[in-house]
Amino acid sequence: MISYDGPINILLVDDYPENLLAIEAVLSDLDYNLVKCLSGEEALRALLKDDFAVIVMDVQMPGMDGFETARMIKSREKTKEIPIIFVSATSKESQHLFTGYAVGAIDYMLKPFVPQIFRSKIEGFVGMYVSNKKLQQQKILLQQQTQELERMNKELMRTAYQLTKAEAIKSVISSTSMDTMITFDEGGIILTVNPSILPMFSYAEKEVIGRHIHELVPELCLAQPEGMTEQTAEGVSSGRLIEVMPLRKDGSRFHAEIKLGSTHVDDELIYACTVSDITERKKTERELLTAKEAAEIADRAKTDFLAMVSHEIRTPMNGILGMTNLLTETDLDEEQRDFTEIILKSGDSLLGVINDILDYAKIEAGKLELERIPFSLKSCLDESLDLFIAKARENSLEMLCIVDESLPEYVYGDVTKLRQILMNLVSNAVKFTPEGRIEVSARPGSGAFAGSARDMTVEFQVRDTGVGIPEEKLADLFQPFSQLDSSMTRKYGGTGLGLAICKNLVELMDGSIACVPNEPRGAVFTFTVRLERVEEKPGSGQADLPQPRAEASAEPHPRWEASQPFSFSAMLSDTFAEIGAAAMPEMETLLPDRYGGGGVLPFAPPLLDRLGRSRKQEAPRVLVAEDNEVNQKLILKLLDRFGIEADVAENGELAVEMALSRTYDLIFMDMKMPVMDGLEATRRIVGQSGSAYPAIIAMTANVLPGDRQKCLEAGMTDYISKPIRPDILETAITRHLLGEPAAQRQSTH
Repeated sequence: MISYDGPINILLVDDYPENLLAIEAVLSDLDYNLVKCLSGEEALRALLKDDFAVIVMDVQMPGMDGFETARMIKSREKTKEIPIIFVSATSKESQHLFTGYAVGAIDYMLKPFVPQIFRSKIEGFVGMYVSNKKLQQQKILLQQQTQELERMNKELMRTAYQLTKAEAIKSVISSTSMDTMITFDEGGIILTVNPSILPMFSYAEKEVIGRHIHELVPELCLAQPEGMTEQTAEGVSSGRLIEVMPLRKDGSRFHAEIKLGSTHVDDELIYACTVSDITERKKTERELLTAKEAAEIADRAKTDFLAMVSHEIRTPMNGILGMTNLLTETDLDEEQRDFTEIILKSGDSLLGVINDILDYAKIEAGKLELERIPFSLKSCLDESLDLFIAKARENSLEMLCIVDESLPEYVYGDVTKLRQILMNLVSNAVKFTPEGRIEVSARPGSGAFAGSARDMTVEFQVRDTGVGIPEEKLADLFQPFSQLDSSMTRKYGGTGLGLAICKNLVELMDGSIACVPNEPRGAVFTFTVRLERVEEKPGSGQADLPQPRAEASAEPHPRWEASQPFSFSAMLSDTFAEIGAAAMPEMETLLPDRYGGGGVLPFAPPLLDRLGRSRKQEAPRVLVAEDNEVNQKLILKLLDRFGIEADVAENGELAVEMALSRTYDLIFMDMKMPVMDGLEATRRIVGQSGSAYPAIIAMTANVLPGDRQKCLEAGMTDYISKPIRPDILETAITRHLLGEPAAQRQSTH
């Protein structure tokens, strides 16, 4: 039964408050909400807010009288059905009565009225109002039910259609599927199969109906779960794919995958099984596995070949560059000095080509890893440009470096790879710019990274006024071995790997690189990298950087001068010791303490003087394990230049014998030697020396990924690659001979 429990509002309109109070007294014991208004205007405002069951209104009121108010009420769609009762004390009864009915009133009463009659009329109109509300609710409910019935009818029709369609689709799929579909009961008796049973099992459909599923799929023993393999039993229970060997009619077997499902039909458990023939897939997998093994063998062969080529080229290069460096320090006439400088420049160019090829091999193998060390952005830019200042002056090029002041002074990142990118781009700019200017800039980038709030994007730009890049060449610019001019008569040399290496290094650092023409001439290379801000110490306002240790020497080392050359070969060989040789003085406080000492030392005052002071005039004992006669002479000459005499071992076995029979402060160990290689020799020296053994520095022509790690795992203390430069050698000697004595050095491996 529908009931109305909403409010019942009655509007009372009279300009005399005492009349309103009199009406309120008559209706006070009824559960009505009486809304009193003193004017027609106020009554109209009340009608805009609420719904009313009946309106009781005086005729004569100042401003808008009752008749005019009634006309306004009846003109609105929302209020025209509300019954209006006029209550008046006027003497013009007949005239007002006619007018009242004309404007839409439903009743007219004279003052004073009989309370019982007034009350009964109000109750009658309220009853009509409540009945009307109930009818409205019934209408709404009926509409809702009608809509729901219509919706259910449509849904029923749609479901019936879908069921019919699903049955048709199921029939088509079952009859056209290349997989065999089988249903069977709980006892394993086959109920239905699809036509694919014939090409897959060589059975006709009627031949297998009523047979046991075990005759087709022997692994599927539902009646005897203990007869199933663990994989099959797990597949039956979980519905996963199971690899089985089904049985054909002729007794042959084939590779297949089956998937089981089950459902209850009239309290009977019914299984459905789909059988997929995977014979071809298994064949492809075997072929892929064979190809993968062959590719791995080829990859290992390529790696071994690169290592061999690197060793075989760098070993004579070590002799060429080393001896040429020593030759430049002898008395030469002007022509001889020109010849030696040409040899050095040619050797450096050849070494750059070798390093480009090896770097690209590392990138191709995916074996490049990022370091995370704090460094100065400004110093990194300065060091990258220092190498090219002389060439720029020679070509009358203006070279500018601009660093945005909003960038932090120190950041965390891989300074070596960032410097390599900058040097490649600046080198190209110098090479392709015959006149004008080269501008290198750094500023905050717009990219954002999820994770640490300290992560930031830094955008670098190298802008030149050179020959520019043709529009049609931009698409292939960052492809390996791509050349702007690949003809035999080209003016500019190069391997075509520099920009490809830059692109891979930038992407490794979560950045991007692009090139656009520089108007009116030249090119602009822009790249971004992801770096991390160095946090400041709380309350100190200073960057949170590693602190330098107190040096063994009593005298402070002189600061690095900007005019000193940066080791390009050291940077490309990506070794800790060589990179340290080229570091700026600020980097002494930035590089981590990896080998028991502090930061990497810069070039120092005469090495022999400091060695003498640290050893109390006792000459350091050094052993060189090297099989190549040229390299033996080179390292001995370089050591002699520093005032150090050394013993020589021609192979690893002899090096072990000498290291265990004498006390050495430092051993330079080649990795590839006859009889016993350097790695095995190091393991034996470390293993048989107990907790104290000399510092062992790997000295090798191998610079492939993993070479340095192999050295450190064998027990070596440091790693330098050939060709060996005097400054690199001096850095290694300074670090390890000015550190702790051999007797006090503890194993860290």
